[in-house]
Amino acid sequence: MSERGSDSLELVFTSRQRGLSLAAVIAASFGVGLSFGIGFPLTALTFEAWQQPNWMIGLAGAIPAIAVLIALPILPRLVARLGAVAAIAGGCLAGAVGFLALYAFPLPWAWIGIRLLMSAGFALPWLAGETWINTVAREETRGRVIAIYAIAFFSGFSAGPIILQTLGLSGFWPFLVGAAGTAIAGVPILLARRLAPEFCHDGSRSFASAMGLAPVAMAGAFIGGFAEISNLSLIPNVALAAGLSPDSALWLLSTMTAGGVALQFPIGWLSDKVSRFTVTIALAIVFIVLALALPMALTTPLAAIVVAFLIGGVILGFYTVGLAIIGEHVGANDLAAANAAFLVMYQAGAIVGPFVAGIAMTTSPVTGFVATVVTLMAVSGFVLLVLERNGRRRAQV
Repeated sequence: MSERGSDSLELVFTSRQRGLSLAAVIAASFGVGLSFGIGFPLTALTFEAWQQPNWMIGLAGAIPAIAVLIALPILPRLVARLGAVAAIAGGCLAGAVGFLALYAFPLPWAWIGIRLLMSAGFALPWLAGETWINTVAREETRGRVIAIYAIAFFSGFSAGPIILQTLGLSGFWPFLVGAAGTAIAGVPILLARRLAPEFCHDGSRSFASAMGLAPVAMAGAFIGGFAEISNLSLIPNVALAAGLSPDSALWLLSTMTAGGVALQFPIGWLSDKVSRFTVTIALAIVFIVLALALPMALTTPLAAIVVAFLIGGVILGFYTVGLAIIGEHVGANDLAAANAAFLVMYQAGAIVGPFVAGIAMTTSPVTGFVATVVTLMAVSGFVLLVLERNGRRRAQV
């Protein structure tokens, strides 16, 4: 049973009000995901067209994670002061203005600065949205609700490249669509402003102590960050090195994305029925098995599609289950701080994973990638087991 006191929430919300409140934040998450899905490839491909050096392209790609890492430690207090509605709507507005600024200032270093500010702004709706959904969701359906939230975000992220492929990179349209999509993401929140939960944050909780509120969830966040971004950013390169064509490599990435969307609800349902720690460990084991099978699977098109689809579901599952663990174990007063720590750990994994895997791939692309992600997962899984064991010991004292 959650120590958050979910029973008190049931006195505030009727079932219809709870459903509308959750629908609003889930709808907003699609728009925020769309903004990320447009912003990442738009920046990378534009820098490529500007003939920027690889290190600049890499820096531009890392800027969102850097911005989130910088901003998140101070955001819980800001979100609590602004309130959920103002935080999400304000972050969406900042992102929309950022897209227009990118069009107005077509210079590499200007884009670096603008993307830094945009990403810090996007951290507001990301943090507030996670806190909102964990506050309103009921414990018995928390995993499924968060799964739908993750599906909406990831679907928006997946739609971004498709939109860019349709509109192209030149002209005003991609920037206008990015700005409009980001701005519209705040509309459901404004419409549901009377159904917004109150966020509490007394400011006394440090980042380190916030991590200690749900250490298993924090470890899961790091796992999810490195597993997701390593695979989504490098799997096309791995596929090419294994002899697949560029079209097949992109198709493999699309299949992985589809798996992430399709398998979240079953994973969320399972996390509502059994221990979420058990589900996290199971995901880690399945990931290791799939990663070890990847080199052989890449030699057969059907096997490659199946393995990529399953990997996509597993890597996003860490985010879904980890966020549900936070809602299960963290009290309302500390929820924003815990969610901020969760996102910091996720971004840390997103930086470490691709960096280490990229180095390992310089000598042997396929073997280096597999060895890196399997080793990171095995070590992280061992840490999870230790954290869970220590938690049980403290509970018995």
